[in-house]
Amino acid sequence: MYVGDYLASNLGHEVINLYQADNGGYYLYLNATGDFIKTHSGRVKYMLFVKYFAQGEVEVIGMAEGLRDIYNPELKTADIYEENRVLSEAQRVFIEQEDIRYGGAPLLDIFDSAEQQNVFITYKADTVSLPKPGVRIFIRFSAFDKDVELLHGKDDIVICLSGYQQAKASLKQYLYSEGTYPGDLSKEHVLEKKKDYERVLKNIILRKEYWTVSSNKVDPSRIRRQGSLRPISLFDICQIQNSENDFSNALSYFMQQPEYRGMWCDFFSRFNVNLDKDYQITREESAKIEDRSNDWNNKPGGGRIDLLIRDRKSMVIIENKIKSDINSVESDGEGLQLERYWNYAHWLSATRETARKTIRAFILMPKYGKPHIPASMKENYGVITYKDLYDFLKEHKTLFADDVNFCFFFDAMQRHTYDNVNDYLYHEMQDKFYRRIKTILNY
Repeated sequence: MYVGDYLASNLGHEVINLYQADNGGYYLYLNATGDFIKTHSGRVKYMLFVKYFAQGEVEVIGMAEGLRDIYNPELKTADIYEENRVLSEAQRVFIEQEDIRYGGAPLLDIFDSAEQQNVFITYKADTVSLPKPGVRIFIRFSAFDKDVELLHGKDDIVICLSGYQQAKASLKQYLYSEGTYPGDLSKEHVLEKKKDYERVLKNIILRKEYWTVSSNKVDPSRIRRQGSLRPISLFDICQIQNSENDFSNALSYFMQQPEYRGMWCDFFSRFNVNLDKDYQITREESAKIEDRSNDWNNKPGGGRIDLLIRDRKSMVIIENKIKSDINSVESDGEGLQLERYWNYAHWLSATRETARKTIRAFILMPKYGKPHIPASMKENYGVITYKDLYDFLKEHKTLFADDVNFCFFFDAMQRHTYDNVNDYLYHEMQDKFYRRIKTILNY
């Protein structure tokens, strides 16, 4: 579930997997195109919905039981055009017979537009269940090791598999009790795969205390009450919600506007930084130490600081990390990245400023981020999360409510406030789903 950047221009079909249709049925779409090979016809009894959590690890976010094949691989032909026509017609007949709607909108209308793929419903299920509140289930495609302890809390349920490698290209994976299935070309580790199947069955699927049956339906009255949905901004259109540079540019711009300076001073005061309103801010400050006299000769500098804020008393380093991690060695300078910036700020304060300044340094990062701060710099760099910033700005939204650009920036920041890197995709997919239904029903 929730993979790739296609959601920016395409309503992901998997959204229907976690919703009950108006008629009470559960209809499932198996990514990437809803199909499966003939080998699996009639054999799949359970489907686990998962999303990326970490390298080699997925989180289980749902489970379907009692699957009945709707997609028919017997209709596949050598002619792709003819195949799509035949498959689409079979699906259309089924969808109309079942009268599949969500929030009153027919499924065919929801997905039937130029940007959507064909609607191939893969299965109809007896039930779809979601983990109970507080239950988090993970499947790890490697043996239990120290990384598990670093990534997880003590209450997380982590199932480690030894026979299977994580599927990447196809985005779907089949586990059979036999450890293999007819036509399976990867017959290695059959015994380990059998054990993996048992682990998943006994420790996830059959643990009824972990699950609650979903009754998650689209409520049309809720869509009406919501009024206008969030407007599409240039952050959405240009797909720059994960761009460190664009976020840093926006921060630099809004921090320089006179009407917001008091607000930003208030924000940094929460991190024990007391700025004057006449502070200066530099974007992409060169961290080159130009004067190598005295003891500065042995201190590495170089690179560019994302944001450098200074007033008469203080100097604040902001290193913005959304997708990238902390670099250990860069071509723009020697030594550790954070150390170079720290050294530069102290050199600047000692040799170029009118008075010595208090140096503070922070990494600005998503709540789901895990920066690997070098041990030598852990005491020097604090962490400010985008959730810290988002929550603060939410309290002060009346200050920029009439500034459309600031509002767009604020909205784009929301995706970086979740605990997990993909959690926001559920909300983004739901938003697009509701937006489509709202448009179809002319609410």
